[in-house]
Amino acid sequence: MARRELSVELDERILDALRRASTSDGVAPDELVEEALRRYFGLRGLAVLADIEESQQAEGLTPPDDDELMAQAVAEVRTYRAKRGRTAG
Repeated sequence: MARRELSVELDERILDALRRASTSDGVAPDELVEEALRRYFGLRGLAVLADIEESQQAEGLTPPDDDELMAQAVAEVRTYRAKRGRTAG
């Protein structure tokens, strides 16, 4: 899969923790962020990405780029969690 650059703004405390973890673990900060996102989405997130891409291709739409897929996946996961939160309480 192609890699693309992304710019994000983080809370200073999170950025500091990222830098410390990167240094202590000997891992590049971008690798730690990517791993955190992978864990956040888990298998559900990967399934959402595949579903979005398949449905858009079936509709004859131009396949979305990775940023569009990620934004849609985040929205799907948030919707799922919101629904789960309403039923759990």
